[in-house]
Amino acid sequence: MIRVLISTIRNKGLCPCPRCFILKTEIDKLGQKLDTRYRITQARIYLGNIITTARDFIYKQGYGVTSAAVERLLKEKSLVPTRVRVYVQTEIGFLP
Repeated sequence: MIRVLISTIRNKGLCPCPRCFILKTEIDKLGQKLDTRYRITQARIYLGNIITTARDFIYKQGYGVTSAAVERLLKEKSLVPTRVRVYVQTEIGFLP
């Protein structure tokens, strides 16, 4: 199985890490006891529904990627409307 990942780090977003969602304003607290507590209480949740909604705005309703509707969904967590696709290699080629 081959996995292709397009970069999902948003340029000039509020969170520099798309995995832990630590805010830029909180980077100085990394490694402290409060940081551990924060990571437990702010554990990453499934964001597929937010990404799907943003992609629907873009591809079905014709909103721009930088439109206010899409920004409201994605900016808080520094997300981008990108999906990861998994392909399986078979004897006849790659299958999605």
